[in-house]
Amino acid sequence: MRHPLVSAVAAVAIAAVWPGGARATGEEPQSVRENVDVTLVEVPVRVLDRSGEPVRGLTAADFTLLDQGRPQTLTAVDTIELGGEAGAREPRSVPPAARRRYLLLFDFSFSRPKAVVAARRAAREFVLDGMRDTDLAAVATYSLQTGVRLVVTFSSDRAALAGAIETLGLEPAERSDPLQMAYHPRGTPGIASRESSDQKQTESAAERRQQDLTEIVGTMASLDRARTDEYERGRVRALIQGFRDLGRVLEVVEGRKEIVFLSEGFPSRLLVGGPETAEEQQWMIKGDVWAVDADRRFGNTALRTDLSDMGEFLQRNHCVIHTVDIAGFATELDGAVPGEPGGALPRMSQNALFDLSKATGGEAFRSTTTEIDGELRRLARRTSHVYVLAYRPDHRDGEGKYHALKVKVGRSGVKVVSRPGYFERRGFRQRTPLERSLSAADIIANETPFSDIASRVLATPFAGPPGGEARLSLVIEIPGGEFLQGEKGDRTTLEIYAYAFDGSQRVADFLAEPLGLDVARAGPRLSTGGIRYFGELRLPPGDYRLRTLVRNANTGRSGLTVTSLRVPSFGADEHYLLDPVFLEAGAADWFAVRGTTRLEAEKNAPAPLLASLAGLGGENVVPAAAPHVAPGSTTKVCVVSYHLGGAVENPGAFRIGSELVDADGRTLSQATISLLARTPPEPDGRRVFLLAFTAPADIAPGRYGLRVFMEDTSTSKRGQSSTVFVVP
Repeated sequence: MRHPLVSAVAAVAIAAVWPGGARATGEEPQSVRENVDVTLVEVPVRVLDRSGEPVRGLTAADFTLLDQGRPQTLTAVDTIELGGEAGAREPRSVPPAARRRYLLLFDFSFSRPKAVVAARRAAREFVLDGMRDTDLAAVATYSLQTGVRLVVTFSSDRAALAGAIETLGLEPAERSDPLQMAYHPRGTPGIASRESSDQKQTESAAERRQQDLTEIVGTMASLDRARTDEYERGRVRALIQGFRDLGRVLEVVEGRKEIVFLSEGFPSRLLVGGPETAEEQQWMIKGDVWAVDADRRFGNTALRTDLSDMGEFLQRNHCVIHTVDIAGFATELDGAVPGEPGGALPRMSQNALFDLSKATGGEAFRSTTTEIDGELRRLARRTSHVYVLAYRPDHRDGEGKYHALKVKVGRSGVKVVSRPGYFERRGFRQRTPLERSLSAADIIANETPFSDIASRVLATPFAGPPGGEARLSLVIEIPGGEFLQGEKGDRTTLEIYAYAFDGSQRVADFLAEPLGLDVARAGPRLSTGGIRYFGELRLPPGDYRLRTLVRNANTGRSGLTVTSLRVPSFGADEHYLLDPVFLEAGAADWFAVRGTTRLEAEKNAPAPLLASLAGLGGENVVPAAAPHVAPGSTTKVCVVSYHLGGAVENPGAFRIGSELVDADGRTLSQATISLLARTPPEPDGRRVFLLAFTAPADIAPGRYGLRVFMEDTSTSKRGQSSTVFVVP
């Protein structure tokens, strides 16, 4: 028999929606968003001495900032140190504009396959050992056929980054993540750390993977190969255009983007020409100037202009290209000689890579894999000290308009590195699908506060199958009026993203679900109510930060909620009391939607939190993510315990108590609470209690806590938990 609420969910979903214990802590990082609605702009600045080392100790008095040539008043100057040891600083304490972002871009079209495969080692070493907890990185590939293809977006999940580098995105992931924050290739064990990888992967398996990747990359490269200069120039133009497209997309990502381009490069003569041949000298002596190929001799002017324009465009979008010549990496791999047939000439390609990085103010590296890792670490050290200048522009020119910036420092002998300007953000409707995905991922990665939609989240862990992961039951409430504000179409899509990050910033699990809404039919009800979404994650024991983003896909209105939670082990030797859950009557103007599930057997099963209420008189109520309790009213409360009591039901063995506490956790009084019903112990040690809580008649408006105590007198086991509620 199906749970009554589940049946109601199905009926409502068909009518208006189709598929397309912890609470929100309210913690928000102290950062500034730069968009068309917020006029406070942050400008990250790095100041280096003559040796390239960071200059510390500067204050607001040392800086002058010009916007379109006009001096601006600085409202704040923050000093951010990013070069500490791992774990030295909480990532969320760093303003998004100051965080380092590395994009590792592997070139399939201008590199030999073996060089690309060999370059993975240096990139992987840097991701696992060179990045700090506050750093973000992304992995992408480039080919003429696909352009720049993002494998993993900017993320702190080193396991996902290492997996993307290991496979170069050429192997399917276990689960598809639309925001590309989580990437765990099928059958790739031990990517979370170098040690586990070395232990779990046999040498033969690693060699087979390397051979397979070499063949795949070689096939892609062979599709690009031709010998005529004009065709080669066309390939370079495509590369330059690819970088322009990348720069435009990355404009939605806050902060400076360090693009590390791992490539063998292209012949520099395509840009600057080559030495004069004896035959050309004779032609010139004879006056046969027409016979000299000017592009071959002096380079292609249009191509150099394209490169210069691309460099300026990327700098305007706060992007810089650092090139890594990987020609020598293949030599380390199997003794191959750079310059072999099909490979780029190392000296000429090195010059081209230098021109490519110089166009954006970046650096060009050419070393062995070991030395490259050191070069990348030195790059990280030079970017470890950041000053963030905040100001309110004294003028606005409109969406997409460019503001030229100039930062001056009142010190001699220093180099100032800052973005040359910024674009006033384009409206959400003008963004491409990829730009929208990157923007959502950036909000989640940085915990950027968005409150256009005041969504509320209730996260409750339940024991999973024996030996399996716990089931984290999610209730996400989305107010309909705030979601629909500014909506002009008959249909829209509600995007729901929930990512659970563990202590090492790894994505332990996620859900991403689009829900299509028929605004013409459901709009009137939604405007006075909302959507209550029931979802689920699978997590091992540990502490997590759950970041939940809801967004209107048409208007871009968003709401981010951050929830700190702990998932217990649910072992038989550990008794545990889940946080109390307030229950309220299901309102007619709230749509209840059950999220999709990964397992076929769970498709028609109610969510764990709903199943716990069945048979206890809780069929006509729903969990409240943000409960409101009126003075003197009585409200049902559900409490779930594990291994608190014996395997045999003993009605007289339990004692239940409660306290009313204020917002600071101070006890105010004993709470009035009574037991309505309870379930017998389940095989997994779970039992459910349905309680009635009566709020004091004279309680003042405000935020309060309900603390519940339980004791099994037959075993002397005790537990306590608490939750919050609001008196309007």
